[in-house]
Amino acid sequence: METTPLQEWIAAKIGLPKGDAPDPARLRDYQLAMLGRTLAHARRNSPFYRRHLKDVDLHAMKSMADFSRLPFTFPRDLADSALEMLCVSQGEIARVVTLQTSGTTASPKRIYFTLDDLELTSDFFAQGMKALVAKPGQRVMVLMPGPNLGSVGERLSTGLKRIGCEAVVHGLVEDPGLVMEKINDLEIDCLIGLPVQVLSLARCSRKTAPGRIKSVLLSGDYVPRAITAAVNRAWNCPVFNHYGLTETGLGGGVECRALEGCHLREADLYLEIVDSRGRPVHDGRWGEIVLTTLTRTGMPLIRYRTGDISRFLTSRCACGSNLRRLDRVRGRSVYNLEGSELRLDEMDEAIFQLDDILDFEVRMERRENRHLMKIEFWAVPGAGSSFGFGLDLAIRRKLNNIPSLKQSMDRGVLSLTHVAPSSKKLFSNPMKRKIKRVEDAQEY
Repeated sequence: METTPLQEWIAAKIGLPKGDAPDPARLRDYQLAMLGRTLAHARRNSPFYRRHLKDVDLHAMKSMADFSRLPFTFPRDLADSALEMLCVSQGEIARVVTLQTSGTTASPKRIYFTLDDLELTSDFFAQGMKALVAKPGQRVMVLMPGPNLGSVGERLSTGLKRIGCEAVVHGLVEDPGLVMEKINDLEIDCLIGLPVQVLSLARCSRKTAPGRIKSVLLSGDYVPRAITAAVNRAWNCPVFNHYGLTETGLGGGVECRALEGCHLREADLYLEIVDSRGRPVHDGRWGEIVLTTLTRTGMPLIRYRTGDISRFLTSRCACGSNLRRLDRVRGRSVYNLEGSELRLDEMDEAIFQLDDILDFEVRMERRENRHLMKIEFWAVPGAGSSFGFGLDLAIRRKLNNIPSLKQSMDRGVLSLTHVAPSSKKLFSNPMKRKIKRVEDAQEY
């Protein structure tokens, strides 16, 4: 099996001779040196970091253990102090991304990028996508926003062109049938898109020519295994997982042909995993991903709490690389019940096993001591049943197999009051899947 293309790329970026592999010791030395440069750059040029790091002795940063004692940066800092976090003049900023934080009244997060920062993203995409495409000349459809400078579609298009692939930036899916017609007409070989949107294509594409789709990359905050399996069954092709946030510069890590976790762009990013109290955990243990940028100049992030839950895999990848790999990320959307949690990612894994489901939404309401859950779903046109049951009953049965939900319903804390097809348009807000509360009604 071919080694991840990120290995040779990272080796070159950290200054190793051609053919040398970036072993953990040399990579860690490089990262520690870049962390020192990032800290100095941020404290020298950013009013926010000048305050945030005022008590830090930069000369004492001799190890990763020293670095792990630095204070965290939080999403609220991006909302409250974004301009003060800049390390360059606003005239040097080429792209500003605004992200609405949880809830409808919270201030949005703003993240700033220079042209050099954007170039780092395209460089990563060019290398990471080499695992996706079997050979130059293939056509890749990008089902992501574009074509503005710095958008994920534009950056992917730029990176794909560098490896000799033709990129078709379609944008988000609105009508799966029309998109599949375009895929067939343009003879598209590979797809890149959000998990639920690609799933809709796979389940609405009964007439796709065998072998038409040769590979798929699913990208989002997390990728349910049930969706990966469904897309693989539909098209009999490898389905890759990508981890990336706006905060990582869109690209963070991508699977190789082994499909055993995401190799990370470790020459540009340093990731930690911490427990609920912010303490580093051993590899193999689950915790929150903490991000530090190593090469970003416009708005570096130092020990940024992403809210994403994952772990570092401990075994060596089957591709032969010794680069660290990130396990599948667990979803962030959680609703607290009395003594337990309702997790959207657990519901995804259960409901998306049903062959006719395209997407669903969950809405929670609290009345006195009881939590009321309502589910609306979208199904393949013409579908009416699954496993011999109506889809509403099939969904109820699947949810009843989730221990935390069943226990909460048995205790009378949670009631599933409504399961029905949705009257709303499919993918009304595909970039923002979450468990919605009554106070989020204007978003629902």
